[in-house]
Amino acid sequence: MNGRPLPVRHGYPLRLVVPGWYAVASVKWLTDIRVAGAPFDGFFQATHYVYDRGRGPHEAVRQVQVRALITRPGAGQQLPGGGVIVRGVAWSGSAPVARVEVSVAGGPWRKARLVGVPAPHRWQQWEFLASGLRPGETTIRARAADLAGRVQPERPEWNRLGYGVNVIHEISVLTR
Repeated sequence: MNGRPLPVRHGYPLRLVVPGWYAVASVKWLTDIRVAGAPFDGFFQATHYVYDRGRGPHEAVRQVQVRALITRPGAGQQLPGGGVIVRGVAWSGSAPVARVEVSVAGGPWRKARLVGVPAPHRWQQWEFLASGLRPGETTIRARAADLAGRVQPERPEWNRLGYGVNVIHEISVLTR
């Protein structure tokens, strides 16, 4: 892991990682592999790592939701007036990221530039030039969409344990 032997707390001697799935769906401390004709019904998979929406059957937490995060500037950061390059990362477990859009100060969604070639199961870097920032507090929002047609939602879909939250990311910065 990161060029070093896998530590026990992360599953030494072997950990199975399933691309596109949340880590809670990946098995730590793998000792054997069994092929099954039905989904595994163990405690964590059946009762804990699930989307419990308070109605109907629970759904297992598996595929990573589409999401974009703003990494720069940081929330609350003071910026000079004019413009700033907004940077971040986006990902999805369903398909490569198709686009990232940014909204500044409640304005329209505008397309950010994807950095590098979109590919499945990896972070997609992006950047956006936010110009015309006025003095005071400014809100910057980012959302992603993937090639499977999934888009970050305006509001989170509630589930009792809070898994898979991928609501539109929003920060506020202060402009001089």
